[in-house]
Amino acid sequence: MFDRIIAALKQTIDTFQDILDVKTLLVQLLLYLPKLLAGVLILFVFYGIYRFFRFFLVRKFKKQEISDSVAHLVVKVMRIVLLGLAFVLVADQIGIKIIALISTLGVAGIALGLAAQQTLANFISGIILLMSKPFREGDLVELEGTFGRVKEISLRSTALLTMDNLLVDIPNQKIIESKIINHTYNKNVRIRIGVGIAYKEFIPDAQRVLLELVKNDDRFLEKPAPAVIVDEIADSSINLSLMVWINDSQKALPISYELRQKVKMALDSAGIEIPFPHQQLFVESIPVNEFKEALQSN
Repeated sequence: MFDRIIAALKQTIDTFQDILDVKTLLVQLLLYLPKLLAGVLILFVFYGIYRFFRFFLVRKFKKQEISDSVAHLVVKVMRIVLLGLAFVLVADQIGIKIIALISTLGVAGIALGLAAQQTLANFISGIILLMSKPFREGDLVELEGTFGRVKEISLRSTALLTMDNLLVDIPNQKIIESKIINHTYNKNVRIRIGVGIAYKEFIPDAQRVLLELVKNDDRFLEKPAPAVIVDEIADSSINLSLMVWINDSQKALPISYELRQKVKMALDSAGIEIPFPHQQLFVESIPVNEFKEALQSN
């Protein structure tokens, strides 16, 4: 029985030796070795390119004060793109037919791109916002008709915290396509408070009263100096604007609220009328007989 087993094993080994020509395999391996080495070299070159651009981008992001999470995500995307390109070159170098695979992945990529078109648009818009920096976290801005403080800038959307402490999340693509107003981009900003006075009032008196409100107040800059201008000659009032400059744009909103109240109280104390829109109706007297005739004719 053992002889049969040994004979079967020997026959199996002989069969494998016939199938696997060791010398031929060694020759093929030696011929294939340069391609393998070239593939490994390509991987090292792309890894060096990745490390170089990663070092450059990290320094750039730190200089521009971009959040670490966003910087990490951008670096990760760059790594995937470079490694994908390296994989294609290495596969082509060692003889793997990558064209058919790329074609299949290309069709799938087009379908995926169409499905995720909006997400990709927001992603690209987020990168543009982070690079151009029209606003930063903590700024007071108006975006898409919403006024609030920037809480977070991500690659998909920007989160605003309104004055009522409501969180509003706006897609980055809409922000890129619309007007952006940054109220705290510059440190020095001008506050404009509008008020109307009656036609019968003397304009210099109203100007003097308003300028007294901001006199000797350290919050307001002396240059440019506070001013009160005639903004409009309206139907029911002469509209004035009190304009002052401050050196802390973060305080513009509370100071505006304060000045509006003080303007009203100061004009009331000075006896200067703040009119409301009105119309005058003139009725002419008509003789009774003519009025009756008019009614009868109708």
